[in-house]
Amino acid sequence: MWQENVEIARGVFDNFQAGMERGDHGAWFDSAAVADDFEWIIAPPGLDGRSVWHGREGFVEFLRTWTEQFEDWSIRVERWIDAGDDRVVALTHQSAAGIGSGVPVEMKLGLVYELENGRVVQEELLQPRRCPRSRRAVGVAARSRRDLDRGQSK
Repeated sequence: MWQENVEIARGVFDNFQAGMERGDHGAWFDSAAVADDFEWIIAPPGLDGRSVWHGREGFVEFLRTWTEQFEDWSIRVERWIDAGDDRVVALTHQSAAGIGSGVPVEMKLGLVYELENGRVVQEELLQPRRCPRSRRAVGVAARSRRDLDRGQSK
């Protein structure tokens, strides 16, 4: 079952990337692999005082806020990890340039996919360098930050 969960999460991410290329930031919600009551969560301290967004409209609002100060924003998965208990972790690398300044920005983040009955019901964006709870949430509490930053798995 774990391999199936990884493939489901990977397919959802691929649909997200394809939608981004077309300028449709919510296209991945058209997939049967995404639950109607999907929740997008960002670990504390959140974004603009908020930590949870619901459904397609909520996610599109989050992404607009997350990326509005950048141009050429992109995200790629460096490693997929089966975290057990219907959870899949994607260790990601985001990059962009500041609007106007052109200053490059790079960040490594974790995405934890929660699945129920073969559908993604929740994704949580974790910032492992800032939040020890984030590392525990993905089952890597005993590992060093440096290992997580390099995308190493257990």
